[in-house]
Amino acid sequence: MRIKTYTAPTMEKAINMLRLEMGPEAIILSSQNMESGVVQLTAAVEQTEVSTPSNGSTWAADWDSDWKAEAAEPSRPKVNVNSQRSAPPKPSDSSSKKPKELRITPKMEALVQSMAYHGIPTILAEKLCRSALSIKSEDTELALAAALDSHFKYSTRIMGRKVPMMLVGPPGVGKTMTLAKFAAAGKMEGHRVRVITTDTSRAGAFEQLKAYTDILEFDLDVAETPEQLSSLVNRIKETENADILIDTAGVNVYDEDEVTKLTRHIIASKAEPVAVLAAGTDTAEMSDTAEGFATLGARRMIVTRLDTTRRYGGIFTAAHTAKLSFSYASVSSSVATGLHTINPVNLARLLLRDPTQSEVDKEFDKVKP
Repeated sequence: MRIKTYTAPTMEKAINMLRLEMGPEAIILSSQNMESGVVQLTAAVEQTEVSTPSNGSTWAADWDSDWKAEAAEPSRPKVNVNSQRSAPPKPSDSSSKKPKELRITPKMEALVQSMAYHGIPTILAEKLCRSALSIKSEDTELALAAALDSHFKYSTRIMGRKVPMMLVGPPGVGKTMTLAKFAAAGKMEGHRVRVITTDTSRAGAFEQLKAYTDILEFDLDVAETPEQLSSLVNRIKETENADILIDTAGVNVYDEDEVTKLTRHIIASKAEPVAVLAAGTDTAEMSDTAEGFATLGARRMIVTRLDTTRRYGGIFTAAHTAKLSFSYASVSSSVATGLHTINPVNLARLLLRDPTQSEVDKEFDKVKP
């Protein structure tokens, strides 16, 4: 099976490119009108000869070279060097070889439709589909989970950390709520938790976080400057065996002053910055934002608002482009619902589920004490 995507200014030109290279037997799997104005077609055609890779797990390693296997070169007739003449080769009966009829399997159809629905960029979608189709299983969810496992990283460790954890992200993505969920989970696990906020500019930011810490019976410390933050973190490390959680103000990654201020806080606290990003954002914009926080040292990503959106292409683009590990998901605005772990299986369920269904949290495993 050969699958390939064609991009052209118009649908007619895209179809002409497809037919010229893949022939009239090719079947169009999906078509997309991109925001840039171009048209993208994904098509498939059956091949009679396909080279078998030596290791199934690396089948998609060369995905960007093309989705076809090179046809084996026809064997050349042997020539008798001791003779002036050699017998002419027998003509091959090409008429007896007919291309196999292309069969669009339910597995293939489900994968292509899910990639298109969630707006996953074409190159990444091709990569995931090709890996999933290489899995020798008719279970689409299992095949997609295996593909997601091979192309993304996952990191979940909620408490018991040696370094402070600092939540960073754009304004309004739910950092404070997420931090409160971390603190609640830490208390349930029996950990001592110290909460610090550097968000002193946003109106009501301190009061919002203090309302959560009061319920959890935690003290809330405020650090207005990097120097105060450094002193506070060092004092806690010297006197207490506590997990340190740091809340920050929302940052515009395109604003140099805001980025510089956040960088100073990260350096002063020697904390691990963890990016908090909201689902439902434009894929290209989310990718750029994720890369901005990755340059500040973020290696993990927490996803919020999975319950208020239906299309999740942005979170996959962000993780792929910025090389961020999936960590946790927040699927409710309630602290009581806690956080949920992200793994390849529940991501596959998220992509393949009926988008009209509610209760997204049922696709995830809740973080347990």
